[in-house]
Amino acid sequence: MSTWKNIKKSSIGWIKRYAQKVGGITNSTDSGHFTPQNSSYWIFVGVFFLCIAANRFFYNNPQNTKDLGKLTRQINKPMTEESREDLIYQRLNELLHDLENFEQMDRLKPFLPLRPEILDSVPSTVPLFREHYVLSSSYGNRHHPIHRVTRKHFGVDLAAEKDTPIYCTAAGRVAHIENDPNGHGLHVIISHAYGFSTLYGHMESVAVELGEALDAHDFVGTVGSTGISTGPHLHYEVIKDGNRINPAPSFNIKYEAYSNLKID
Repeated sequence: MSTWKNIKKSSIGWIKRYAQKVGGITNSTDSGHFTPQNSSYWIFVGVFFLCIAANRFFYNNPQNTKDLGKLTRQINKPMTEESREDLIYQRLNELLHDLENFEQMDRLKPFLPLRPEILDSVPSTVPLFREHYVLSSSYGNRHHPIHRVTRKHFGVDLAAEKDTPIYCTAAGRVAHIENDPNGHGLHVIISHAYGFSTLYGHMESVAVELGEALDAHDFVGTVGSTGISTGPHLHYEVIKDGNRINPAPSFNIKYEAYSNLKID
């Protein structure tokens, strides 16, 4: 690299000295010599510096013929199973970050059986054992059983016996624990990957601590009837990027993904 710089420097110095020398023996109107007053002079200068620029580009450009050949071989190299799965995992990550609600999960479902473990970080199951609850109130507008007004219900209510175990629907970290007598009563909020959070309300007891890291399906606490409640049930919410979305379509995601696994 230093050799090329020296050649370039000496060449520029030579042409500057030559121009000064020739210009020194001619006057400002002389166009018969190789001087700045002669158009041939400027053509020569232009061609000279064009050659320098071209050589510099090809000299410094890492994608020379040899590198391009190497790059082509990498592109044409057969993809391994591991690299293919890495690409699928990367694409799933992108789609989950962009997800706005569970109704958009259809675009991910063809890929989930290939990397189902990603669902451990996404709310994708029911927080109670299926035989332990009955869906008593859906997401959306409803007539509130206590306030006697129509308002939006931002979660689902799962009626169950008191002290029924509650499990977190994805791996995450306990972000909030509070006992609000005028709302969700004793409740827990867990933060997850991809902008998801889940809320578990009207609990009888809490078995986790603030800041605790949890795996998917870890025990969180028990069903109760604390706060504004007409009976023992779990109020369950899913929040995505700050917006409370309908959690019901997520209840079978993991079950379906693992059911579709191809086992040789």
